[in-house]
Amino acid sequence: MAGVSKQLTCPRCEQVMAVAVFGVFRGLRITTPDGFLLSPMRDDLLLQLAEQRLESASAEDYPEAKWRRDFIVRNAGDRLYDIKCPGGHYTLKTGHQIYRAIRRAAGDQVSLA
Repeated sequence: MAGVSKQLTCPRCEQVMAVAVFGVFRGLRITTPDGFLLSPMRDDLLLQLAEQRLESASAEDYPEAKWRRDFIVRNAGDRLYDIKCPGGHYTLKTGHQIYRAIRRAAGDQVSLA
């Protein structure tokens, strides 16, 4: 059985960040524009990076750095994807959030806002 395929677009600049395919037997597979399969990241590694970013954040960057740390803590144990768009923006989502966005979006593109 073929999976559902959608292009994931950056919520900030609307560039295509990756292609996600969800299949019944294969689960969620996310491929970057240059062809690399994106694996979910370990939450402990993401948490360590988020805490480092929070400690060194400027006043301007602090709200986003705090949001990322809080998001990782709230979703500990989930499959977390930190997807980088060609414009350099990062979008942090759980596998479940990406799957839900794919299922709800009409057309072949979905924004991960």
